[in-house]
Amino acid sequence: MLRDDPALKRETLVIAGCDRQTLGYRIRREHGTPNWLILYTVSGAGRFDRTQCPQDSFLMVRPGVAQDYGIGSGADHWGQLWVHVAFAGAYEGYASDLLGNAPYRLILNASAECARWLDRCVNAPTKLHALHAVQGSILELPAINHDVEGIYSRVSEYVRVHLSEDIGVGDIAASVGLSPSRLSAVLRQQIGVSPRDFLEAERMKLASELVALTNMPIQNVASRVGIQSPFYFSLRFKKAFGVSPTEYRKLAAGKA
Repeated sequence: MLRDDPALKRETLVIAGCDRQTLGYRIRREHGTPNWLILYTVSGAGRFDRTQCPQDSFLMVRPGVAQDYGIGSGADHWGQLWVHVAFAGAYEGYASDLLGNAPYRLILNASAECARWLDRCVNAPTKLHALHAVQGSILELPAINHDVEGIYSRVSEYVRVHLSEDIGVGDIAASVGLSPSRLSAVLRQQIGVSPRDFLEAERMKLASELVALTNMPIQNVASRVGIQSPFYFSLRFKKAFGVSPTEYRKLAAGKA
């Protein structure tokens, strides 16, 4: 372990570098670091624990996980982009979702754009620019293959049951045990829309049925689909269908 290792400081927001390590290089941190570790292999090969890190691989390690890494088997060097970063908020949740329940994850053949983001991080003029760049890099990573069909079914059921309530994307994500950003990635993969757009579509679908097939007052229709302002409901309804709820009801009754 390095003396005065900056990676062990909790106040570290982000530190990054680009190195070409040679035979004999080894880093060991028994208790890991308080922040996330990212290692991208530019050339040669590395290893983390017993996992080999070939060229173009992207390694993410959780905070607090023991670290033992060095030159990979059969390699004479390890060209690496490395980052220690304190993710927070949605990005911390997204990073955690990328690993599932694992202490670390290796992504083989990571995209060139992912490498470009890390290079921007290394050469960033400020800490905030560097943080933005490393956040960009993880958004380029492929998500773990969750049972997306099962998640979509659970999301649909939750929305159906709670549609009359003032729910948002955070509530939907919590109902299926995902962060909002991870839920967005899953739904976009499965049905091609964001959670916010899916929720709005379900609200407008039910609203159109209630407007066309019942005599329920428009104010009550708005409340039934979780929108408390009739005026705001009318604006959203017209945006979805091109006419106001009242005009839609007349069209459905053949009176327009």
